[in-house]
Amino acid sequence: MQRTVSALLTVLCLSTAIAFAQDKHPMTFDDVMAIKSVSSAAISPDGKLVAYSVSYADMKDNERRNEIWMVSSSGGTSRKFTSGKNDSSPAWSSDGQLLAFVSSRPAASGPTPGPAPAPAGPPRAQIYLISPFGGEAEQLTDSKTGVTSFTWSNDSKRIAYITQAPLTDAEEKKQKDKDDAIVVDEGFRFSRLWTIEIASKSAKEVVKESLVLSEPQFSPDGATLSFTAHPTTKADDGSLSDIYLVKADGSSKPVKFLENKGPDSGARWSPDGKWISYSSREASDGLPKFARLYVRPVQGGQARQLATDFDGSIQSVVWATDSSTLYFSAADRTTGQLFAVNVSSGALKHLSSGPGVIGSFSISRDSSKAAFTRSSIEEAPDLFVSSLNGFKLVKLTDHNPQVRQIALGKSEIIRWKSKDGMEIEGIMILPVGYQPGRAYPTWANIHGGPSGVWTQAFPSGATNYAHVLAGKGWVVFLPNVRGSSGYGEKFLLANVRDWGGGDYQDIQTGLDELVRRGIADPQRLGQSGWSYGGYMTAWTLTQTNRFKAVMVGAGLTNMFSMYSTNDLQSVLEGYFGGQPWNDLDAYTRASAMTFIKKARTPTLILHGQNDQRVPIGQAQELYMGLKKNGIPVSLVFYPREGHGLQEPRHQLDKMTREYSWFAKYVLGQEGAPAKEKAPVASANN
Repeated sequence: MQRTVSALLTVLCLSTAIAFAQDKHPMTFDDVMAIKSVSSAAISPDGKLVAYSVSYADMKDNERRNEIWMVSSSGGTSRKFTSGKNDSSPAWSSDGQLLAFVSSRPAASGPTPGPAPAPAGPPRAQIYLISPFGGEAEQLTDSKTGVTSFTWSNDSKRIAYITQAPLTDAEEKKQKDKDDAIVVDEGFRFSRLWTIEIASKSAKEVVKESLVLSEPQFSPDGATLSFTAHPTTKADDGSLSDIYLVKADGSSKPVKFLENKGPDSGARWSPDGKWISYSSREASDGLPKFARLYVRPVQGGQARQLATDFDGSIQSVVWATDSSTLYFSAADRTTGQLFAVNVSSGALKHLSSGPGVIGSFSISRDSSKAAFTRSSIEEAPDLFVSSLNGFKLVKLTDHNPQVRQIALGKSEIIRWKSKDGMEIEGIMILPVGYQPGRAYPTWANIHGGPSGVWTQAFPSGATNYAHVLAGKGWVVFLPNVRGSSGYGEKFLLANVRDWGGGDYQDIQTGLDELVRRGIADPQRLGQSGWSYGGYMTAWTLTQTNRFKAVMVGAGLTNMFSMYSTNDLQSVLEGYFGGQPWNDLDAYTRASAMTFIKKARTPTLILHGQNDQRVPIGQAQELYMGLKKNGIPVSLVFYPREGHGLQEPRHQLDKMTREYSWFAKYVLGQEGAPAKEKAPVASANN
C-alpha cells in the first residue's frame, strides 16, 4: 500500500511539472533570433544614470541593429535614447553633461571641420554627442574612413579618436579603375589618431605613423595620449602589440612606454597621473598564455605585477578615483565575475560570486557603484547595478520578457575524470520535463578557441541554442575540455602538442559518464562544433563511430595545408611546437584527413565563404574525402561570411539546417520540418 501511494505521488508530481511546463512553449529558432543582447554598460559620473547598448536581429533587412538606451540606476522605466539603427559605444563626458557614441547613421548635411568629408555611399561610423537630458544627437566627426574607437579628455573639452588612414588620390583612382592587384604582405592600411575640440569641432591629426592603432587614452592633465599599436593589420601580428605615448597636441613623435618582447596592451592612467596600468606577457611564442596585470610609473622605472595569485585572463581594467584600487572582470570556471586588486599591496578581492556571467561594467566617479550586464543559462541578458562595498545584484531592465513564456531546460555543472585522470568540467542542459531514469538523445557541442570556454551565459546564438534542443527533448552537453580558459594557465596549456589526444578523450569520457548515469542514450548521440570545435568534430568522426551524425563548422581538417593558407601561423607554431615542414609528424598525426578512410558518420559541413581564419579548402578537403568514401555528407558555404556567421538569415539557416540533419540521422525523422514545435520531453524525440 505504501509503495502504491509513493508511486501515485511520484506520478502526480511529474504530471504537475509537465503540465506547468506545457503552460509555456518550447523555445523555437525564431525565439533565439528574437533575443536582445545588452552590452556596453556606462554609468554616469554621478552614478545616477546608466547608458547601455541593446542589439537585435532585423530579419527583414538581414542586419543586426544596435540602439542606445538609458535607465536610472535606482530603477524605473528604461527608454530608448537614440534614434539611429546602428548606435553603439556610449561614453560619458567627465562632467556628465554629454554622452558620446558611435553611429553609422546618414551624415548630416553641410560642411564640418576636421578630416576630409566622407564620400557618397554607405555611411561611415562617426562620433555623435547628445545631452543626457534629452534633445537631438549632434554629429561631431566627419571622418572619410570612419571612427573605430574614441575616448574623452578629463576636462570634457576634447575627444581623441582613431580612424583608418584614407586612400591616396592615386590609390582611389586605381580602385575605381579596378587596377587593384593585391600584393601579399604589402600595402597595409594603417591607422590615424586624431583629437577634436568639442566646442569648435576643430580636429587635429596627432599620429600618422605606419602603425595599427587602438585603445586611445588621455592622461589626467590632457597633455599626453597613450595608445596600443601593432606593426601591421595581419592577424598573425596580433601578439606584437606595444604601448606608446605621444603629446596630445601632436608636437612629438610617439615613443614606446616600455620595451618587452611580448604583447603589451590596455594602458590605463591612474587618476592621480602617477601610474599606468597595463596587461603584458613576456614572450610572443604563439602559446595562449594569460597576460598579467602590471602598473608602472608614468615617468619610467620598474614595473610591478599585481594580483600575482590570480590565474586567469584579466579584462576591462578600471581605476578607482583615488588611485588605490583597480577593478576588472574575468572568467571564473563557467562564471564571469568582478574583482578588485589593491595597488599598494597587490591583494586580490572577489567582489561578486555565484552563478551567471557578468559582462561589460563601469563604475561611478566616487567608486561606490558599478553598472554591468549579466545573464545566466536561465536568464536572458539584462542590466544590473551593485554597490562596490557589499556586492548585491539589483536588476534594472527587462529586455527579454518573452523568455518567461518559454519552457527552458534546467542546467547542471558536471565533472568527471578523463582517461588520464584529469578532472574535466562542463555544462549539461536537460530536456524540458526531464524524468530521471530515462535516457535521452544527447548533443555534444564543442566550443572554439581552443582557448574558448562554455560559460553560464544565456544560450541565444547560432553556435549554442541549447534551449531549443532541450524543448525538443535533447540533453545538451557542453564540455570544457583541456585547453579551455577559465581554469588556470596549466589547464589552458594542457593541449599543447596534443590536439586530438587528451581533449578528444575529455569529450568521450564525459559522454561515457552521462551514459553511465542513465541520462544519455548511447544509441542517439550527435556532436557539433565551430572553429576548433569544428576541428575536434572532424577529428572525432575519424576516430569513433559512436555518433549518428556530426556537424563540422568552419573546422580545421588538414593541419599541413591549414598552416600556410590561414592567417595565424604563429598560433599553430605555438600549439604544434614548430612549422609543419620541420615537424611533419606533429601536423599529420593531428589531422582528420590522415584518417579519413576510417570515417563512417553522416556529416554536415558549414563554412563562411570568405573565411580567412580557417580557409574554405579545409571544408572542401573533408567533403571530398567523405564523398569519395561514400559517407553521407553535405557541404554548405555562406556567401560574404568570414569565420563567424554575422547575417541573421545565415544564422537562422545554420540552426535549422543543422537540426534537420541531426533529426534525420540521430532521431530517424526523415524530412521532419526544422521549425516544428516538438512535444515537450516526448519519449520519441
